[in-house]
Amino acid sequence: MSGVAGDAPAVPDSSPCSTSGARDPAAAQRSGRTWTVLIAALGGEGGGVLSSWIVDAAEADGRTVQATSVPGVAQRTGATTYYLEIGVRGPGGDGRRVDGNGSAGSSPMAGKESADSSTGAGSGPAAGRGDSGSGGAVRGESPESGSAAPVMALLPTPGNVDLLVASELLEAGRAAQTGMITPDRTTVIASTHRTFAIAEKSAMGDGRFNDERIQRAVRELSRRYVLTDLGKVAERAGTVLSSVLLGAVAASGALPIPGDRLRSAIERSGIAVEANLRGFDAGCRLFDDATAGTAAPSADRVSAGTAAPSADQVPAGTASGTVSRGLPASLAARVEALPEPVRKFARLGVERTVDYQDARYGALYLDRIERFLARAEPAGLKRTESAGLERTESAGLKRTESDRSVSDSVHAVAREVARHLALWMCFEDIVRVADLKTRRSRFERVRSEVRAKPGQPVVITEFLKPGVDEWCSLLPAWLARPVLRAADRGGWRRRFNVGLHVRTSSVTGFLLLWTLARLRWLRRGMYRYREEQERIEAWLDGVGEAHAASPAFGIEAAKCANLVKGYGETHERGVRSFERTMGCLAECAATSDPAASLRTLRQAALADPDGGKLDAAIVALGA
Repeated sequence: MSGVAGDAPAVPDSSPCSTSGARDPAAAQRSGRTWTVLIAALGGEGGGVLSSWIVDAAEADGRTVQATSVPGVAQRTGATTYYLEIGVRGPGGDGRRVDGNGSAGSSPMAGKESADSSTGAGSGPAAGRGDSGSGGAVRGESPESGSAAPVMALLPTPGNVDLLVASELLEAGRAAQTGMITPDRTTVIASTHRTFAIAEKSAMGDGRFNDERIQRAVRELSRRYVLTDLGKVAERAGTVLSSVLLGAVAASGALPIPGDRLRSAIERSGIAVEANLRGFDAGCRLFDDATAGTAAPSADRVSAGTAAPSADQVPAGTASGTVSRGLPASLAARVEALPEPVRKFARLGVERTVDYQDARYGALYLDRIERFLARAEPAGLKRTESAGLERTESAGLKRTESDRSVSDSVHAVAREVARHLALWMCFEDIVRVADLKTRRSRFERVRSEVRAKPGQPVVITEFLKPGVDEWCSLLPAWLARPVLRAADRGGWRRRFNVGLHVRTSSVTGFLLLWTLARLRWLRRGMYRYREEQERIEAWLDGVGEAHAASPAFGIEAAKCANLVKGYGETHERGVRSFERTMGCLAECAATSDPAASLRTLRQAALADPDGGKLDAAIVALGA
């Protein structure tokens, strides 16, 4: 098994992209049967365009080719798969097309049929929309002139895929899980960037899949592979992902189609030819003869994102490179004064809190971290002394090592506190949502995602449904509390939700949210702000008490902050679970393993938002 990861040096003149025929030794032995290709992409990433380019190149090479697709939520990142079978070259090689019903027809403009043709397989310029349903067509000429078109499969089967192309890492993982990747046959070209799935986003805790585990499975199961962030490669080339993938396909040699045929398919399409050719060339540099088929990638091909930054990438100002750009000098100096293990999270946290509210709020964030450190370090030393450590000269080295261990444990807890504190202090309320939705960067990101041309209008509609809790969060505490009590008594707290469709691309819609965002200067007097600050202080006290018992217990207590999130019913359930979990600190401390006991409660609360599993865990704890 072999592999390539990361960016490659320039391709020499003898690049496989410029040769003819299959370069993959195993592929070269398969004359007489079809080559199978599975493209696993997300809606809007150009999987259909990639499929149409390969179909066009196969036809130009005089081969029989069939393409089918199973669309997901097109243009909305839903998983979409394209399956191609490429047969042997016909004697005429004139690119004639055989429709799905077996009838032959002239096709001088091979590969340029419109998306509503009988192929339904993403063969036209509009490919990738996934609006045609599952469909397919056999195109090209059979080996024997005048004979019926060969029968090809409409869907891939486990163990029978020669080339897997995945535009995102999780899609490669899905293919591995379903048996589409096999070590004796499959070449894998996959991007390592991630677009989080709904299950990952909706998880109460950290629901992200383990990227390294997916990459390891792909490496172990495939015969040859390319694993790197192809999205970044496309961005650097100023093009789209599909053209980079096509270049990697050409260079891999996994198909019998010469690289120049694949390159010509881009030219024949007539759409963004120059940019797509740049992407094609960048893809060719990812997979060449210098590494394909060898035991391991060369040293300069480290996985994207893992290389240490060079000296010129570290912000100037200090040796540690942690100077916070855009922060007031007083806050930046306080960040630098923190212990090095805590500094990174503290810097990110103070930047976030200043952006969320103002410099005074960032100072409050640092106050809390400094107060926790001042309290935790003496507690750690006291815990060490209570363990019976000798105070003699002969024990001096032992004392030094113990002090270092105490500092490490304090800093480990402080890192968790710094991380969760920043997230909690930047809680999502109506003001925050309005602020994020009216930022220039968001409009630029949306325009980039839909690939809008300069001057082209883009309509953006925000779907909002605030309820009683959200509106009351803007009121002063003395007014919000009686309103909420009345809503509970009347039973309309959960029923009174106002559905709003706000077009932020219009002047009136933008001004509405922009005005709400400006209310952040009144946030300190709002009900939600007061409630959250009280909970944060209680949480910090609980973490300090838990850390006094043991560092592991303190870390688990710090992680309980993750239970509070969102707004409305989600926020209410999270607060209820948080308060019940933190209320069991004393009971957990009385067990033989307090950290494990608290972890069990926290995981039960995350696993069941309604609280049933937490109830059972508390009963089992004996609390």
